[in-house]
Amino acid sequence: MIEHQDEAGQACTRHGTLSEQRMMELATLGSRMPAFHHDAASKLQSLMMALDEISELASGDASDMRSSIDTAHSALRELNQLLTANRALAKAPQPSRIALPELLQRAAESTGVRIRTPITAKDVRAHIPALRHALALLLDLTAGPSHLGRVVDATCEFEGDRYVLRLSGPPEAQAKLPVNAGESIGIATFVIDREDGTVRCTPTGFVVTLPAAIAPTGAMPALSKP
Repeated sequence: MIEHQDEAGQACTRHGTLSEQRMMELATLGSRMPAFHHDAASKLQSLMMALDEISELASGDASDMRSSIDTAHSALRELNQLLTANRALAKAPQPSRIALPELLQRAAESTGVRIRTPITAKDVRAHIPALRHALALLLDLTAGPSHLGRVVDATCEFEGDRYVLRLSGPPEAQAKLPVNAGESIGIATFVIDREDGTVRCTPTGFVVTLPAAIAPTGAMPALSKP
């Protein structure tokens, strides 16, 4: 069972936990992903080739057909982007550097959340697809449903060798969490812990710590794990 802590460092009592049974159910789904990605990529390639052939056959006067073909190509590109992102998430962790503000913005965009107070920070080193997904899960819960505006306030401080990222949303969001909130927090906690970070919940959101790739002063931070 994966647990997370509250702002006092105690076991959280606000949210449910990710049980071992549910974790294995999600793992079962995940184990299908490599084969699914391979099959889906093959079908996408065939579809792309077919659309290219149709485009060549379409006459210059067939404006209605041309419009439909362009729409199909656009949808195909977007679908390919989604598949590419999912395939990256399914791969073994491959740490690389990224600016924390950029990573947070990518996570916000993927879940339709607006960061009202942009942060200032330098790079973290992590498996970017997984960490982006983890932050997106936390941002989604912090922002709450669409009628609350889907807006999150963020602050970031540098303490020791790591960044402390605070995410805060409307209190109503935490009062009416979805039934799968515990699953989302459990997955995010696992990913962030794997990156030598921590997750703690607060009455209005979450506090996430992540080790800096390079300290703001330019000195290399000490490594917490080998």
